Amino acid sequence: MTWSRVVRECSAAVRAGVSGAVGYGWAVETDKPAAADAQVKAPTADDATGRLSRALTTRVAPRLVALALGAACILMGLDAALLRLNLPAPIDGTRLAALHGPLMLIGFLGTVIALERAVAARAPWAFLAPLGNAAGCLALLAGAPDVVGRGLMTIATCILCAIYLRVHRRAPSAAVDVEAMGAAALLLGDILWMGGRGIEDVVALWLLFPTLTIVGERLELARIAFLDELVETVVEALSGAAVLGACLLLVAQGSHLVVGPALLGLAVVMAYYDVARRTVRAGGGVRFMAASMLAGYVWLAVAGAVWSLWGLQGLRGSAYEIVIHCITVGFAFSMILAHAPVIIPAIVHRALPYHRLMWLPYLLLHAGLAVRVVGLLAGASVAWQVGGAVGVAAIVVFMVLTVGRVLTSGSIRTSVRVKRPAAAAAAGSTTQAGGSPA
Repeated sequence: MTWSRVVRECSAAVRAGVSGAVGYGWAVETDKPAAADAQVKAPTADDATGRLSRALTTRVAPRLVALALGAACILMGLDAALLRLNLPAPIDGTRLAALHGPLMLIGFLGTVIALERAVAARAPWAFLAPLGNAAGCLALLAGAPDVVGRGLMTIATCILCAIYLRVHRRAPSAAVDVEAMGAAALLLGDILWMGGRGIEDVVALWLLFPTLTIVGERLELARIAFLDELVETVVEALSGAAVLGACLLLVAQGSHLVVGPALLGLAVVMAYYDVARRTVRAGGGVRFMAASMLAGYVWLAVAGAVWSLWGLQGLRGSAYEIVIHCITVGFAFSMILAHAPVIIPAIVHRALPYHRLMWLPYLLLHAGLAVRVVGLLAGASVAWQVGGAVGVAAIVVFMVLTVGRVLTSGSIRTSVRVKRPAAAAAAGSTTQAGGSPA
């Protein structure tokens, strides 16, 4: 496959506003019209169960509930971020500020990622994973006992691991293995947190969840485009080393010399082999997606370098915040900016067309994080606060812009079914609107 063809196919897919998969290798099944010559059968208990299963897995309402709960978590998490920056916030509270990390890492990222996987898994029980993550965080925020909120999140992660086991049995691949490592790291962190460990003890494991999930997704796309098995093996080895290093941090000093270089290696390898390095030369939405991905890899490399040189407790404690926010804001959220035009339509069945205004949250996000990191390195509290506030503003702007674009766009079911032959031919794809094989 030539690079010009890669660019053409990505451009066509973005213009068509459809995705062949959620997670780039997880085919999604959407509602299909019944065949004209289908035989009429008497309803049975199995038919009723099948209809209920299809209703839960293909209808948008359950997905919107999970998205709403995830949105509540990120809004409360952003409020908590302002509190931790010693800035005015709409809602005040010590408990809220203390839950900033879980709200963002598990309540939002955990919910969104698990929802994406639940849609792809096509099983009603899979939706308990995103719902459990969000409900657990919100329960803690409401004052529920720790065992209740943390227990809900742990159960939700167990369900997420079961989803990966289901997908691995159906279609084993290196990409799925890498993503499953991230889910396993999250589960171990949840168990330790439920057992009484502090957030600072488990955050290293939590950070690997969005990191390895995104790496696995990008690895899947790179494999489809041009990647060979040797690179897949290297990525799997680096991912395993990152998980091992995060586990060793709990018992051995110097373990940052394992996890830090592993993350740095993942950033370098993935940036080099990611198709975004070529598609950034295109225009419009394709360039925006590629630029967001490449910027994310830069911040992952920064996090890996800082973690390698100073560990999480170095630089007078500033390394802890630098690593966390470079991964969650610089890497994970930049990848959300990139993938939103693909993932959101697959979940809510409404298009998210590209608009030049999407560059605004992109610029705010990375400029704010750069100012924040410089402020931490220089010990300048004002720069640290300004950078953090700009980052919060970037996420809010992105959310408002996304909701507005989705509400004013049309349903991808209608548009794709009407224009399916042309769209499929343009994208060079054999998938239907939701990604099911034609």
